Amino acid sequence: MLTIQSFLSKQPNSWKKINRLSMLIFSFIVLYIFVAFVSPFMSDVLGFSDAHQAIIDENIDAGEWFYIFVDQMRDIEPRVQHTLQYTPGITGIEEIN
Repeated sequence: MLTIQSFLSKQPNSWKKINRLSMLIFSFIVLYIFVAFVSPFMSDVLGFSDAHQAIIDENIDAGEWFYIFVDQMRDIEPRVQHTLQYTPGITGIEEIN
């Protein structure tokens, strides 16, 4: 343990900074490769591109925090209200506004 500590104390601080900087640059390169090449390839392989295209074709704003702002929610609101009103085991729900 003492030899490791003495070895680490003899290294100049400039080497530690260069090592950390090279690790940071390497991390950014790996992240860029993942985002630019691996992620789109996996999206195509797993079949997510069809789902993404359907979201674009239907003009669904998938970035909304709550889907109450999406136009398609108005179409299904009566069905959701009916499901919540008549589901066995749910009590105390008369009207949802």
